[in-house]
Amino acid sequence: MYKRFSKGQETEKRVYEGKLYRPLTEEQIQMIHETSMKVFEEIGVCVKYAPARELWKKAGAVVDDETGVCKIGRDVVEDCVRKAPGEFVQYGRNPKNDIHQGPYKFYGGPSCEAVGVWDFETGEHRSPNIYDLAAGIRLCDALENCDLLQSCCFPSELSKEAPDLNRYFIMAKNSSKHICTGPYRPESVPKLYDMANIILGAKDAFRERPFITLVCGVISPFIMDAGWTQTLISGIEYGFPIASPTASTTGSTCPGTLAAQLVLSNVEALMTVVTVQLKKAGHPCFYSAVPMTVDLRDGAFCFASVEGWMQNCAINQISQWYDIPNYSICGMCDSKVMDTQLGIEEGMGIVLGAMSGSNNMHGSFGLLEGGLTLCLENYVVANEVIGMAKRVLKGIEIDEERLGMDAFRDVGIGGVFLDHPLTLKHARSEFFYPKLADRKSFASWDLAGRPSYNEKARKMTLDILMSHKPDPIDPEAEKEIRMTFPEILDDAGKTWLEK
Repeated sequence: MYKRFSKGQETEKRVYEGKLYRPLTEEQIQMIHETSMKVFEEIGVCVKYAPARELWKKAGAVVDDETGVCKIGRDVVEDCVRKAPGEFVQYGRNPKNDIHQGPYKFYGGPSCEAVGVWDFETGEHRSPNIYDLAAGIRLCDALENCDLLQSCCFPSELSKEAPDLNRYFIMAKNSSKHICTGPYRPESVPKLYDMANIILGAKDAFRERPFITLVCGVISPFIMDAGWTQTLISGIEYGFPIASPTASTTGSTCPGTLAAQLVLSNVEALMTVVTVQLKKAGHPCFYSAVPMTVDLRDGAFCFASVEGWMQNCAINQISQWYDIPNYSICGMCDSKVMDTQLGIEEGMGIVLGAMSGSNNMHGSFGLLEGGLTLCLENYVVANEVIGMAKRVLKGIEIDEERLGMDAFRDVGIGGVFLDHPLTLKHARSEFFYPKLADRKSFASWDLAGRPSYNEKARKMTLDILMSHKPDPIDPEAEKEIRMTFPEILDDAGKTWLEK
């Protein structure tokens, strides 16, 4: 029999804190802040949605309604920063997946909206479909180091006029973890709210447990688009936490220095914070920015440059200075296939993002080609890398027992400690044990048929998709959803193994 989750089912989710990589000094952060305040006061920002401009105007901004440019004093900006919560919960549909956001806490998940996919069965590169989205989300649900969800691809059979409810339904049906994804149309927000309440089983239940963060967007340089901002305002009214990232690129949509990009990113991240807090003080929102670089040799857009990782880690540090949870990106790769380049880029990006305390590090699961291509096998690879990164954050625990003086006395000089109680007690908790990496000898590996890392990743992916059963949506609730929203496709929620 189906039953919904109750508060008594909550379990404590282990928290990992990243304070190990700090790319900026206190003085440098202060310089970025001061320059950002000058931008707000002297240049201004463009807010294209009139109701949002009205909020700025009422707060004392000088507003040009023809151009949308708003100039506002630092006192207002800093007051909004103080009102933004430093901690809040991103609820899961199942309470065991609740995420308690706060300073330095590290959580990772996939990025969104890939327009290509490596077909798991044929190996061909093609456009993604609803079955690929379901498979990606189901993998995320099963993988213990994936904390958050994003719509990992845009199914090609969905109309651009009405894609939103299908995407959210597919994600909710395949996982009970927290969803972070943006609707394409502002009018989808109240429908999404209604659908979430049906899933939770009570009118307005979503306001108590908002298990979806709305991801909107800012256009560089300094523009809050009308459609995205309308979605943002509507999302606040319905109780959705808000992320609205900017994604400037050095030398194209911002000046060609890393320092200038941090100023631009800071202003654009604070534009969202100001708008959200002027609409509703204390509403949960992220300090959202995903600064990127361009390879100036050929104009290639880079998701995985070392400077991009540094910039996103700097964003994490600035957000901690403001005491607002961050939304950034590390771990995505520019490689097109599962190769050495992927390993370097994914490994470096994930570890640096974790060490800098990325609260909502999307892009760390599943996507290749700078986010344009979905590769399901890469989910299990990223899960292993994030597991290692979390082990780094866990650190080395030192106490009287672990220092081992009793064990040294027991075994003595020249002895072996393999079966000593201290070793046995901590054999599981002290070490990270990879599921894919091979640590055996050449002879053992050779005897096993010389399996490659990618082959093992592929097998693990298929095993999960064939066996994992996500927490179900109440069948009666699903029936009501499909009757209320007939645009949801019949096969929405199925992987290709189930069609």
